[in-house]
Amino acid sequence: MSLPENTLGTLTDRELLILIYGEVSAVSEAANDHEARLRILEAQCNQGLGRLAATSSGAGAVAGGVVAGALKLLGWF
Repeated sequence: MSLPENTLGTLTDRELLILIYGEVSAVSEAANDHEARLRILEAQCNQGLGRLAATSSGAGAVAGGVVAGALKLLGWF
């Protein structure tokens, strides 16, 4: 909603305030929309990290059990 510089001098204070309010509203909506998108991406990232942590914990427990069993069979435990 840009206007040429020479027409801004012919606008009244009220018209200028309405233009400024419109610009501020557009910027505010864009910032809110951007924030909402980032929150969705952040939630997806956190879910992925949680799944990776659960998978690695399970794999570590299984590997630990296998090693403990092998050591028990070898008589080292």
